[in-house]
Amino acid sequence: NFICLFWLLLYVASLTGVDAQFPRPCTTPEALQTRTCCPLLNGSPCGFSSGRGVCAPHPARDLPKPVDYRVNWPRVFYDSVCTCWGNYDGYDCSQCLPGWTGSQCLQRHHVERKEITDLSDSERETFISSLHQAKHSPSGRYMILTSNDTTVVGNSVFHNTSVYDLYVWMHYYSAKSYAGSENNAAHRGPAFIFWHRVFLLFIEREIRELTGNQDFYIPYWDWTRTNHCNICTNEYFVFSRCFSFLFFSLMSSSYLSPQTICPYQESLGIICIHSDAAGPAHLIRNPGKDPVYKTLPTAADVEDTMATALFDTPPFDKTSRKSFRNKLEGFEFPSDSRDLNASMHNLVHRYLNGTMSLVPTAANDPIFMLHHSFVDKLLETWLQDHGEATYPDSDHVHPAQRAQAYMAPFFPLRTNNYYWGRDTQSLGYSYKEHSLSRPAARNSGTRGAAGRHDCKNILNN
Repeated sequence: NFICLFWLLLYVASLTGVDAQFPRPCTTPEALQTRTCCPLLNGSPCGFSSGRGVCAPHPARDLPKPVDYRVNWPRVFYDSVCTCWGNYDGYDCSQCLPGWTGSQCLQRHHVERKEITDLSDSERETFISSLHQAKHSPSGRYMILTSNDTTVVGNSVFHNTSVYDLYVWMHYYSAKSYAGSENNAAHRGPAFIFWHRVFLLFIEREIRELTGNQDFYIPYWDWTRTNHCNICTNEYFVFSRCFSFLFFSLMSSSYLSPQTICPYQESLGIICIHSDAAGPAHLIRNPGKDPVYKTLPTAADVEDTMATALFDTPPFDKTSRKSFRNKLEGFEFPSDSRDLNASMHNLVHRYLNGTMSLVPTAANDPIFMLHHSFVDKLLETWLQDHGEATYPDSDHVHPAQRAQAYMAPFFPLRTNNYYWGRDTQSLGYSYKEHSLSRPAARNSGTRGAAGRHDCKNILNN
């Protein structure tokens, strides 16, 4: 019909853009040779002449030489980067810190993140169309890096990207395990929840700058309220009669199905190399169909997690016990484990049974950001109830996630413990409670139902 044709033509037009978190000015031969990432702003590095920031060396950390050059971010690339003053932020100090706006970053800014099913029709359409615009708009500010061996310094190439694919790549770069290890910068340790908080703030700001809508925000998906993927419907991310509004997935053909960047590679040293000559893989989602991960976390699972007293415990990895972080991440199971092999955050990824199930590729699916917005909401609730908690300061923590290590691959540099003590209000957002009261904990015997409007049509064609 006409609507399908309209969106098809819009999609085809968008293909004339770029092919596919490094600041673009910092990827030049001069910047790489001088090991300096201090772009000019208002005629001086980092906007120094206008009082925004200064180009400053970042202190070297006394760590064993890493096998994987991503561990000591950003030492392998730059010795000097911008340090922003006051409320200024960004790789060149041209932006405002989260929670601030205005030409001098002196005006407070606040949004209220709603549950996705509470959005009005207009709000929902604005959110989805903003993601679509980000998927098909080149990023003028950043480039992404590919590498076929992250143990060899200099073995990398920079590429153009879209705003949305930049966000996907950032997760891939930090979430993929380091060569010679099962650790990474964003998971299986105390930085997990704060890294993803910064990650959501980053993409919110990039989309605001792209669209001009300063009130754009990422809603959350409370997966405890249903026994199926209640947002895998025509209203949100699937148009079963035509094709996906956001990613244009034809039900009868796969050539316009949603395409991912950075397909997963088994070799740990590979970053974003396409081995499939036919092109990028398609987005896959088949919720509730994996016999092992056929359920979503329950309200009782959340209550069990939120009752955990300690933020994290030794050895500060996926084996930690009585750890709020590890329970929320999903490696430590609730007392009523229901014989699951994953819980909470991890279980939701596994339940969606596709692109979301592989950590490095998960951010390709837009449900990823809704999922992590809810995880962030749970973090904020826990922090408000545990004011005495602190970020672990221990050599047992993997070097990339220690308190004073810089979060990769963010600019300006922020330590993993930087956001501890900075609540969501100070960062410019809060969470609106769901309009419906929370249902009672569901009976585990009925939780496998996929629902009438699940995402079963999005398959690997």
